Amino acid sequence: MTELQLEEIGLRIRKRREEMKLTQEQAAELLDISLTHYKNIEHGRGNMSVDLLMVLCDEFELDPTYLLTGMKIASNPIMELYKQLPDSKKYPFEMLMYYLNQLME
Repeated sequence: MTELQLEEIGLRIRKRREEMKLTQEQAAELLDISLTHYKNIEHGRGNMSVDLLMVLCDEFELDPTYLLTGMKIASNPIMELYKQLPDSKKYPFEMLMYYLNQLME
């Protein structure tokens, strides 16, 4: 991802955190990451794993498509599929999505 894309993602995360009336410290705790890591993500200075992306989307009730692109869609069939998977199948699905994303870059 480009620096600009990371900054835009960070702004969307910050906006949602503020809507939820969370501090950065509370958000980091909710996501089980360090405050420094969270601040870097929110300020567009750091990347996140697919696993963290999915946790963030779940905890912040954000659509991954909106988070990554800023575009809203009526429903996200990929996210719906992910939510229905048993925990034992989530990691392989995450890895599949990660490698698919790598192929598309």
